[in-house]
Amino acid sequence: MQRIILAFLLFCVVQANAIYVSTSIGDSRLQTDNNIYKPGGVIHWALEAGFFNEPENLIDYKLAVGIDRSGYSHSDGDESVSLWELYFKPMVWSVTFHNVMFEVAPFLGWMFTASGITDYDDQLFYGYSSIKYQINLGYEYRLGYQINESFFVGLTANYRTNMYGFHHTEKYDASNDDFIIGGWGLNFQYNLPW
Repeated sequence: MQRIILAFLLFCVVQANAIYVSTSIGDSRLQTDNNIYKPGGVIHWALEAGFFNEPENLIDYKLAVGIDRSGYSHSDGDESVSLWELYFKPMVWSVTFHNVMFEVAPFLGWMFTASGITDYDDQLFYGYSSIKYQINLGYEYRLGYQINESFFVGLTANYRTNMYGFHHTEKYDASNDDFIIGGWGLNFQYNLPW
């Protein structure tokens, strides 16, 4: 698997005529109904690299890969769950008009580790203690301003749902099978002079 990812990244670097790096920081919390005691948020953080970026085009297509930390807190902030994933955005579409850009990006994520999982969390979800190596589906929106050819700053909204895990146990309300985790934040992008 690692060889496939490295070969893909090498191909993108060699073939790409425009590369960017981007970072986001913001809020991450449970967005759907849940039985967690006083749920709250944690800091969401992401770092990504994108390829085939042409910000001067009215409509642009690109792809990106990155690493991401999301999660939630509970019990008045005494407990925090951090979920780390690698993600791939195969179809990033953007529209730029007078340096204002709006972007939509669905993504597929692979959760490679999690921390802060307690017995309380384990009671709420099936298979929660084995949350590592699970697949997420998500989407992200960005709206911002292209300051110059190199720098972009904007607002971002990032949400994900697990294809496996995060399911209610029968002794709790089973009306909602999947949880959505995400929130709003700030995004900064630098277009590399390639």
